[in-house]
Amino acid sequence: MKVYKIKHKPTGLFFTPSKGYGNLSVKGKIYDRVPNMKWVGDGVRIVIRKWVTEKLNKKEQTIINYFNIQKDSRGGYWVDSYFSVEPEDWKIIEL
Repeated sequence: MKVYKIKHKPTGLFFTPSKGYGNLSVKGKIYDRVPNMKWVGDGVRIVIRKWVTEKLNKKEQTIINYFNIQKDSRGGYWVDSYFSVEPEDWKIIEL
């Protein structure tokens, strides 16, 4: 049986539908049929909540670097926003 994922080519992360943790993840969602690219839309939700004393993980650092996210006034990252993404940045991969 073929399964698929939607990959964000510039970051190497995968699309996952999410209601609270952002749309980019290390694992991503697995689809049993070829997914429709309309599910991704023209933007991606980024959620990062890190205090100054907390260390960023590799996924968060990749997102911060690619989307050029700046630290907040206290020196941490407190982001819950949508960022525009080009349709060409996505690729359906077969596992």
